[in-house]
This record gives sequence, structure tokens and C-alpha cells, in this order.
Amino acid sequence: MGYHRRVAPSNKGVRVAVSLGLAALLLVLFLRTLDFAAVGRAIASAHVGWLAVATTAGLLGTPLFRSWRWALLLKKAGHPPFLALNSATAIGFAASTLLPARAGEIVRPVALAKSAGLPVAPCLASIALERLIDLVTVILLFVVYAVGWAPAAMTGDEAGRFALLRRSALLLGTGTLVGLAFLGFLAAKPERTDRLVKPFLRPLPPKIGARLESILLSFLDGLGTLGSVREVLVVAAASLFLWTLIGFQVWSTMRAFDLVFSFPVSFFVITWAVLGLAIPTPGGVGGYHTAVAYSLTGFYGVSRNTAGAFALVSHALSFVPITLIGLGFLVAGGFSLRSLAATPVPAPGPSYSPSPTPPDSTPASRPPA
Repeated sequence: MGYHRRVAPSNKGVRVAVSLGLAALLLVLFLRTLDFAAVGRAIASAHVGWLAVATTAGLLGTPLFRSWRWALLLKKAGHPPFLALNSATAIGFAASTLLPARAGEIVRPVALAKSAGLPVAPCLASIALERLIDLVTVILLFVVYAVGWAPAAMTGDEAGRFALLRRSALLLGTGTLVGLAFLGFLAAKPERTDRLVKPFLRPLPPKIGARLESILLSFLDGLGTLGSVREVLVVAAASLFLWTLIGFQVWSTMRAFDLVFSFPVSFFVITWAVLGLAIPTPGGVGGYHTAVAYSLTGFYGVSRNTAGAFALVSHALSFVPITLIGLGFLVAGGFSLRSLAATPVPAPGPSYSPSPTPPDSTPASRPPA
């Protein structure tokens, strides 16, 4: 993920412009096929009780349970207070919603480092590991869905698209697990990186090689926090629970629109949501809506207006409450999103001290109120 790289102002401006341009383009593509009056009626007729259940499930997952899991990945860096973890998580998600170019992935660990007095590097490494764990978990849940709960009524193009999607998920899941095992092998003895990986990076252009090495070291630093099989299993179980809770949020939102499907279908919708969120737009605007709506219209025969209404409300429930909470923590902590996003961060190394304040690392300090 290359968190340590400082982006030149000109490059940053290009990234921001591309991010905003993609959001506008995808949002137009999503909205242009909808009947706004029909979408409005679908939203107005949604069951408030199910929407309340979905909102509650979403907030239990993020920030509460996600913050608890984050603490498991930060054990070697220190033991930040649970309130600081929740605050940083909410602030990071608010930044992802309001700022372009994935700023939240920087803001969240920097906010924790400033509020809890931790060194920045391990906080950044934990986010890299968290993203990898989330990817593996989402792929695993999709495979579970695809094996046992795939729609039976698909024919023609729909069946072909789904078969391709299932094969791709199985291949990606297998490749990700193999890659994760290899990263664990390297993390057990960091010196293996020099012997097994760096020879393959040397022939590459210097910038590309440095970028890939940065990503690799971020993952290795994160994996270094999991020191035993028990810790790996606890994090794995926590991740499965977190994403099942997110699935319950999605399923409850579907029920609010009278979309009655078996629970594992939510894993299918989540997979498309993650694909949409992979497009670097602020808050996943456009990409999330287009992907989630397509998952319902393209494979389950849901009307475009109902699917569009679901996508709009699902996105709002996922991003609006946590953004408001994050902004509240931001004001209470005396931070600003701009200053957090602009904070210089160190390059990841092969390891870091387990001490909360290692001698060669200066903890980030909280700005004066």
C-alpha cells in the first residue's frame, strides 16, 4: 500500500481529480437508467423497523467490533484505549467518505497514533494487514455462497456470468490463501525477504520496485504482530464474525425493501459492494451504487428502480452514521481531516520494537486543543 510515500502536490491534484471524475461518471451511469419517482416511492415504502435493525448492526460492526479486532493487530505496538480505537476508526471512515483517493487509510492510523501516543509505523502496518484479512474473508464468504446458495433459476448469459464469477473467486481465493501463507513464511524470518523476494524486484524500474517492496514490508510488519497460532485463529474468527455482521446489515436492508432472499445472498451482494468500493472514489460513491444494484438486477431479476433504491439506502446506512460519529470525534479531539491526511508517515521496515514508545521512534503527539 505504500503508506510511507509522500505524494507531490501535482500528483496529488491529479489523483484527486481522477477520484472525483470517476465518482461523477459512475454516479451518472448509475442514475441515468432510474425512474426517480419510482425510486422515491420504493424508498418511502421501505420498512423502517428493518432499516433500524440494519443501522444498529452496521454500528455494532463499525466502529465497535472493528475497533476491537484492530486492537488484536496492535498488540506489539501497545494497548491503546478502546475509546481511542473507536474514535480513530470513526474518523478514518469519515475521511474515506469525505476525502478522495482513499485518504481514510492514512487518517485512521495517524489519528490513533496522535490520540494514543503510539508510533505511526505499526499503526499503518496494521491497516495493511487488516485490508488483506478482509479480502480473504470476503472471498471465503463468497465461495461459501457460490457453493451452496447460487441462484438456481439462472439461464443463458446470467448463468455464464455467474459461472465465470465463481471460477474467478475460487482462483482468487486459492491464490490469496497461498500468498498469505507465503507472507507468513517471510514474516516468521524477515531476512528471507532479502533472499527470496528482492532478487525479483531488482530488474524492475526503481520506482516500481520500491513501491512493491513498500507494500510487501507493510504486510510483513502487520503479520509480525500475530505471534502464535492462537492469535491467528482469534483474528480469523473475529473477521468472520465482523463480515457476517455486515452481511446481516445488508440482509436486513434487503428485507426493508421486501427482497426476501436466503441470508448467504448477502455475501454475494457484499462481494459486489467490495468490488465497487475498490474504485477510489470518496465514500465509494458511484462504484458502490453501480456494483450493488447490478448484483441484484443482473443475477436475481430485481427491477432497476428497486435495486437502485436499495443501493442508495444501503450506501447511506453504511456511510452516513459512521461519518457523523467520526466528525463528532474529530471536533472533540481537536483534529482536522486535512492535517491528519497530510501527516508525514515513515517507511515500513522489516520489524519494529514491541515497546509502545521505542527509542528510535517518536510517538505522534496530539495537537493542542
